[in-house]
Amino acid sequence: MLLALLTSARATLVAAALDPAALAVLSDATVFGDVVDVRNVWEGGRIWTVATLDLVDLDESADVWIPGGCIAGVCLTVAGAPWVEPGERVFVFLNHDRPTSLAQGLFHVRGDVALREFRGLTFLDGERPAPAVPLAELLTLQPRVGRED
Repeated sequence: MLLALLTSARATLVAAALDPAALAVLSDATVFGDVVDVRNVWEGGRIWTVATLDLVDLDESADVWIPGGCIAGVCLTVAGAPWVEPGERVFVFLNHDRPTSLAQGLFHVRGDVALREFRGLTFLDGERPAPAVPLAELLTLQPRVGRED
């Protein structure tokens, strides 16, 4: 009799813990909006999840490129990458259209609170950044797409 032992490997990304002010410094833009579309694309030799946001208070949309996704049965999982779902509201710190510091830079908005998920992230100092932040605090941080400086 032959027994096979299957194990599940979990990848983890080690990162410095960043508060919203630090994320703003490291970002070239922020977006705040409703996820209206999520699709997977093959670009630059990688699979990406592209979330299109209808920006709140602006007559614009923006694409957020998140590493990972599945196309035709081929899947790429990136440790520490955030996730989004159509219909939800998010606030994202961006660096070249990608969430700054992966999951640390994408907040899921629930009423007046913004939440972030740290799945797949381990922090250098062992301290996690705050998982919940008042939305009003995020909205005061620069830079922001569509805002004139």
